[in-house]
Amino acid sequence: MSKHAAARVRLEVVPSADLLTQLPLAFDTPGSVSVTCLPHHGPARTVEASANLAGLGYHAVPHLAARSITSQAELHALLRQLQGAGVSELFLVAGDRRTPAGPYSWSGQLLEAIRAYSPELSLGIAGYPEGHPELSQEQLMSSLQAKAPMASSLVTQMCFSAQAISRYLRTIREGDINLPVWVGVPGPVSIKKLVSMGARLGVGRSLKLARGTGMAGALWGGGDFNYDSAQLIRQVHHELGGDPLFAGFHVYTFNDLVRLPRLLASLPTQQQQSNLPQSVAAHPLFPAKI
Repeated sequence: MSKHAAARVRLEVVPSADLLTQLPLAFDTPGSVSVTCLPHHGPARTVEASANLAGLGYHAVPHLAARSITSQAELHALLRQLQGAGVSELFLVAGDRRTPAGPYSWSGQLLEAIRAYSPELSLGIAGYPEGHPELSQEQLMSSLQAKAPMASSLVTQMCFSAQAISRYLRTIREGDINLPVWVGVPGPVSIKKLVSMGARLGVGRSLKLARGTGMAGALWGGGDFNYDSAQLIRQVHHELGGDPLFAGFHVYTFNDLVRLPRLLASLPTQQQQSNLPQSVAAHPLFPAKI
C-alpha cells in the first residue's frame, strides 16, 4: 500500500483483547485508527486501547460517547490520559445508552466541554448520508450547523451508495458546513456478520436504511458470502475525487482484519486535497439525539 493511500484511509476498530496483536499484521503505523466506544465497554476501555495504539505509533482517534461519561471530572481525567499518550484527535457521538450516565446527553454538549478544557484537540462529528430514523433532515442539518463551528472533521455513517454520499456532501455544503468529510464504508466482511453485528456496533440503523439502496439484495437476500466494498470505494472516488471536502475513507472493519490488506492495496493513491476553511453557524434548537 502506498503512503498516499495510507494518508487517505482510517480504520474503525473495536477495542478487543487481541487488537494490539492483530492490527499490526494488517495495517502499518503511522496509520489512522478510530476506536469505538460501545455502551457495554465504556469510555475507559476505549481510552486505554487508544493510548496503547498511540504507543505503537498509530494515529489513534478514540470515540467518546457523551451519554457514557459520568461526570466532568471523569471527562477531564480521560482527556489528560489521552493527551499524555500523544492523542490529538477525538470522535464524538451521543452514544447508544438510553439515558445519560452523567451531565452530557448529546455530542454538542461534549464538544463544548472538550473545547473549553482542551481547545488544542481536533474533534470529529458524525454525519448521516441516508438520514436518521428518529430525526428529520431539517433536525439533522440544525444539529450539524450547531456543532460544525466547534468541530474539525465529519465522519459519515456507513453507507452503500456513492450517489447518496455525493448528495450528502452537496447538502452540507449548501448548509455552509465546510468540514473535511471521511466517507464511511464497510471493510471486507461477511454479509452474515455485517447484518448480525451491525446493531451492536452502532450501524444497525444504516443496515436498515440499506434496504432502500443497491445493497438491499446482498444484505437481505440471505447466504453466507462476503461483501467487497472495492467497487463502492471506486464509485465514491469517481464521484468525489476532486471535491475539497472529501478527506478520505473511513473503513468500518468489524475487527475482521484478515482480508483488509487486499482492500487497502486497492485504494486510490491520489494525494489528499487541502481542506476548506470551516464557516461559523448559528445555534438553533434541535433534539438531543446525536
